[in-house]
Amino acid sequence: MVKILRNEGNVIIYECDCGVKGKCMVKPLKEDAAIVVDVRCPICLEVERTVLVQYESEEKASEIKKDLNNTQLSWSPILSNEITDYFIKD
Repeated sequence: MVKILRNEGNVIIYECDCGVKGKCMVKPLKEDAAIVVDVRCPICLEVERTVLVQYESEEKASEIKKDLNNTQLSWSPILSNEITDYFIKD
């Protein structure tokens, strides 16, 4: 199972139960919106879907989060998916 640890701007940091730790960079949108990203482990191919909110002001972020169920979502392509660490689990 892929676990999203955090994001740093457009970079998502994750780890997987198979032992992979990685980061993937997503393409930002040109406007404030909620972005859907499917993070896939490059070793076992498990997928975790996550939603990121892209915004320029806290007011806009609150507006997007408040109405997330009615907001039109955009899928963002992954530009790179890099393994940062790998360890074999027993």
